[in-house]
Amino acid sequence: MKKTFIFATTGSALLLASQAGAQTSQTSAIETNSVASKMYVSGDVGAAWQQNINTRGGNGTVDFDTGVRGDVTFGYNFCENFAAELETGVIANSINSIAGNTLSSFGASADLYEIPILVNGIYRLPLKGGWTPYVGAGLGGAATYFTAQNVPLFGFGSNSSYKSTDFTFAYQAEAGVKYAVSEHIDLGIAYKFTGTTDHNWSDNGVTFKTDGTMAHAVLATFTWKF
Repeated sequence: MKKTFIFATTGSALLLASQAGAQTSQTSAIETNSVASKMYVSGDVGAAWQQNINTRGGNGTVDFDTGVRGDVTFGYNFCENFAAELETGVIANSINSIAGNTLSSFGASADLYEIPILVNGIYRLPLKGGWTPYVGAGLGGAATYFTAQNVPLFGFGSNSSYKSTDFTFAYQAEAGVKYAVSEHIDLGIAYKFTGTTDHNWSDNGVTFKTDGTMAHAVLATFTWKF
């Protein structure tokens, strides 16, 4: 009887210790995953549309062709619903016409490249089934590069190039939905609106001023959660 009691007691103690160890391991794994999932990196690419902008000085409007946008974002999850992000990328659009003059009709061309640098705040609403709709807003700046070739308007002159960069305040609103295809990977679709304040370009003694740009983009997104 004594031996039976000793074996039973020892077995119970070992079982309890084993269960406690397993529970501790599970808790550690959950905590590790929770900490790891706070960081993520996202990439997106898609079509970009610039709204027409007015030139400053009475020279008419600038009309853009459909372009492309790509971004890279580094994010940190404060909790299930809120995150902060640092985002940069490129919005590229060719210019179709200036002041009603279609550039291709006289062998001219012009392009606009914007590099936004933004800090975003994101609100998410996780749903069952792995779907997560979200909205966000951002503030920062944008480096904007304007280049033109053979544009005989605004003093550019024919057979000449015009290249200038300025930096302006920028702001952004976005919305989208993501789907978790695995523990670490989300795929989704997003809409972004990015605006800037007025632009002032200058090259070879020629100054070209316009209102701020307003770009719309529809993007496919990929997110990797650490």
